[in-house]
Amino acid sequence: MTADEKQLAIKLLKQGLETIQDRAYTEIAEIPTEDQDDFQVKYSFVHGGIEGIFTVIGKAAHAEQEDTEISFTLLSEFAEDSQYDGSVAAREQIDKDLVSAEGYLNTHINQG
Repeated sequence: MTADEKQLAIKLLKQGLETIQDRAYTEIAEIPTEDQDDFQVKYSFVHGGIEGIFTVIGKAAHAEQEDTEISFTLLSEFAEDSQYDGSVAAREQIDKDLVSAEGYLNTHINQG
C-alpha cells in the first residue's frame, strides 16, 4: 500500500465513523506503524456517559494480482485506563460501528 492509499484509508475511516449519529468518535492521532500495509489511529469515544480511548487497527489485504482492489479489516484495541475497559456492551458497540466503517472504507477506497 502506498503512503497516499494509507492516508486515503485513514480519511475514509474517519468519514465512516462520522456517519454514526448515536456516538461521538474523535480522532486523536495517527500512530506510526512499521508495516506499510497497516495503519493505526487513536480515537476517543463518548456514548451515554461512557467515555474512553481506543485504537483502530487497519490491516490491508491485497489480492494475488497487482491490478486488483485493496480491502481492509478494522480491529479495535482499548486503552487500559478507559472507563469502559470492562464494559462488554461498549466494546461490542464499537466493534459493530467498526464493521460499518469497514464497509464504508472498502466501498470507497478503490473508487479514487
